[in-house]
Amino acid sequence: MSLKLVKLQRVVEEFRKLDPEMQLQTVLAFILVAHKQSQGNTITIKEVGEMLGVTSASASRNVAALTSINRSRRTGHELVVTYENPEFRVEKFIELTDKGKALVTRLENLVE
Repeated sequence: MSLKLVKLQRVVEEFRKLDPEMQLQTVLAFILVAHKQSQGNTITIKEVGEMLGVTSASASRNVAALTSINRSRRTGHELVVTYENPEFRVEKFIELTDKGKALVTRLENLVE
């Protein structure tokens, strides 16, 4: 197995440690949020949906799995927080929590 594939496998394993059944769309949603935040920007749930090619409802479910309480009212992963845009209340911004930032650091170290 090539070194690149080994690194990719390690990244996938980090997400499996959090949740062995985490959906790929949820992983991708986290990566999108992390990427945008690393550029100094925030991202909305709608933008996540557009970038993943899924509905806003699907994007919302995937992002909810990354928050403190998921849509099933169970404990989530606490990797992101969402909050309303005060100027346009139907729009929700997403940002990494400290736990999410720590995960980004671990992932970056795995692929260096």
